[in-house]
Amino acid sequence: MDFMKFDPAVYVIGEEYEIAVALLEYGLVTVRVGDEIYYEDNSGVLPTEKLYARIRIPQAALNSAGAYTVVYRKTIERKSYWSTLGEEETASYSFKAPRQGKKLNIYHISDVHYFFESAKRVASYFGEDVDIYIFNGDIGEVQTDEDYLAVCRLVGEIAGGSIPVLFVRGNHDTRGHLPEKYTDYFPANGKNTYFTAKVGDLNLVCLDLGEDKPDEHTVYGGYNNFHAFRLRETAFLRELLSKGEKFDMAVCHIAPAVNNAVSDGDEFNIEAELYEEWNIILSELGVRVMLSGHMHKALVFEKNDKRSMRAHNFPIIIGSVMDDDYRQGAALVLSEDNLKVKFTDAEHNTTEEYDINLPMGSVIKK
Repeated sequence: MDFMKFDPAVYVIGEEYEIAVALLEYGLVTVRVGDEIYYEDNSGVLPTEKLYARIRIPQAALNSAGAYTVVYRKTIERKSYWSTLGEEETASYSFKAPRQGKKLNIYHISDVHYFFESAKRVASYFGEDVDIYIFNGDIGEVQTDEDYLAVCRLVGEIAGGSIPVLFVRGNHDTRGHLPEKYTDYFPANGKNTYFTAKVGDLNLVCLDLGEDKPDEHTVYGGYNNFHAFRLRETAFLRELLSKGEKFDMAVCHIAPAVNNAVSDGDEFNIEAELYEEWNIILSELGVRVMLSGHMHKALVFEKNDKRSMRAHNFPIIIGSVMDDDYRQGAALVLSEDNLKVKFTDAEHNTTEEYDINLPMGSVIKK
């Protein structure tokens, strides 16, 4: 991998994978899966004057092949006639497709906030027996493109280019100097950071609340218009419902039912009517559990928990302890009708353990 800065990431979005590659020098990147070549298309032009490539591949193709090869040719000179590229260089990766059926080992991590070394140890809980990593927001605040690449490097180091990754935006990912470039680096539908995703036979809906305070809050300096963004997202949820779509799980950095459940002050209590509608739609979409972070705590809210701000007909797992450099994530073992949850730290110690009966939404603390 002499031409790459670090291992690629294989992101999940829709029924595709998006392979993201960071280059040391400008060049043409394609990905070979079996006999097929996939490339990053720009209206018929293959980009060569950039250092970050993102290539979409059907999940079925990569799952079946179990391996892929990143193919690189250095840009020597691109001109109107007789452009030249360097010799082909390659890096091959095995790929572990998620198990079929809704039986998965999932590691959920959120609110890393640049404590990358402890995050790597936390995320290693399952070892090689992991089906997917879920990065659920606030992994690293960004001021420069190099900050984005540092987060991408972390993903590459944890997943090794061989395990699928679901990456969801958090509110701190909307802050700083270059938050508008988030979708240059991470999966989205155009500029929309909400989408559906398929992992094996598991259907997920991934949401993004944006910031946790009103747009007009002085801390934002007039840079935000998340209300309009949330209205578009509400239309997206309504469209899913109108199509009769069904989802097993929702992933959202800030849970719309409990966004202020452990905080004081009204400045966090925003979009009450919209979030109430979201919870109703999510229930009608068949969502059986939600994964969230943001609170820097390890909590499980039962459906319609008395601590919640508004009704929700499914359990909510808040899996992201943050205390100085101490971190915890959530190790999830999913079967057809059951979800076992362990909150674990960098030494793989379990601090709390829960058994969730998914059809009933009942939670048992063990």
